[in-house]
Amino acid sequence: MVVAGVAVAVLGPYTLYQLSPHVPRVSTNEAQSGPPGIDLDTTELETLPDSLRDQAMLLLTTETPQPPDAIADLPVASGGNVLRPVSEAVEETQPVLYWSAALGEPPYTVSISDEHSQVIARAQGIQNTSWMVLIPLHRGGEYTWQVTVAGQTEQASFRVLDDGQVMLWRATLAAHKDSHLVIGLVAQQLGMLAIAEREYTALTKVYPDSNTAALLLNNVTDLRSR
Repeated sequence: MVVAGVAVAVLGPYTLYQLSPHVPRVSTNEAQSGPPGIDLDTTELETLPDSLRDQAMLLLTTETPQPPDAIADLPVASGGNVLRPVSEAVEETQPVLYWSAALGEPPYTVSISDEHSQVIARAQGIQNTSWMVLIPLHRGGEYTWQVTVAGQTEQASFRVLDDGQVMLWRATLAAHKDSHLVIGLVAQQLGMLAIAEREYTALTKVYPDSNTAALLLNNVTDLRSR
């Protein structure tokens, strides 16, 4: 699990990894042999900090997915028409909020509140089914947003990655930009479930016969639908 303190603690060895010579990963469409029960090549996971690697190995085989600690306390959405971010973490301090047109015909009213239930931004007359938060949110903060139309309101909550988590996430992207597996596993540990789902979807397309890739995708999809 990755929380702020752990994220900062592992940055040292991970930064050293980035700066030291290492053999570039060679992309292949054929999965190599992994540990028992895992039909994907997990060699690249060995370059991750211990805390990330150990949890990643668990995610590769777990049959009962649990929300990562970073987002475990976030409430579930009040309806199915708020799409994202929903009970997950985001990197951006000004994220774009998305909802379904099934909620009702525009115009929409959207607001966002901090962890003290204080409304910090609000917009009315929105014609589209998305809205970018107009003010920068605090890193590490938890927020609740809601969209209202024709007397109906749905809401969802999310976290913004803290400074240590952002550094860890960007280091992962820089070192493993071509690895759907690594990026997906780290994203899931940080609570960025939408990104994890995107990466696992891509992984299943590269390895359509992989049971492990299918398991990862099914698990994160299940987490996002709760």
